[in-house]
Amino acid sequence: MKKSNELVCFVTAGLGLLVSLPGHADSGTVDIVLSAVSNVYAVEMGETTVTASGGKGTLTFIHSSGRPFAEGTSAALQYAGFSKKTPSGLELEADGVATFSPEDSLLLLFERRSDDPGTSGEGMLRLMGGSGRFAGVSGHCKYKTDNLPGHWNVIATCQWLYSFPYR
Repeated sequence: MKKSNELVCFVTAGLGLLVSLPGHADSGTVDIVLSAVSNVYAVEMGETTVTASGGKGTLTFIHSSGRPFAEGTSAALQYAGFSKKTPSGLELEADGVATFSPEDSLLLLFERRSDDPGTSGEGMLRLMGGSGRFAGVSGHCKYKTDNLPGHWNVIATCQWLYSFPYR
C-alpha cells in the first residue's frame, strides 16, 4: 500500500508541473516612425538588382494605445537588410533592433514578397519581442517607406499583443 501511495503522490506532482502558469495579455495599436541613414550596396545582374543595406537612426512611437509603447518615446535603431528586385517584383527582408535603454530593446523584422499587394515601398513589419519591457511583445504592422538616397524612412501602423505571467 505504501508503494501505491508513493506512486499516486508522484503522478499528482508530475501533473501539477504540466499545468501552465496563469498569464495575462494586453493588446493595442501603435504607430511607429523610423528614420535612418543607410549604406546601400547594389549589384545589377541583367533584369535583377540585388541590394544589401544597413544603417543607424531612430525609432519613435507617435501614437499608442498603451504600455509598453509610451507615446513620444524614441530609441536608437540599427538594421541590416537584403532585397532582390526582379521583373516580377521586390523581395525584401530586413532585421532591426531598437534600443531604448540597456535593459529595453525591441526586435523588428521587415518583409516584402513579390506577390504582396501594394507598391514596392509597402510591406509587413513584425514585432518580435525583445528584452525588458518588450519581452513578451508580438505584433504585426503594415509599413510604407519613403526612401531618399542614403536615407531609410518608414511609417508603420501596428497591432500588438503583450503576454506576461502574473507575478
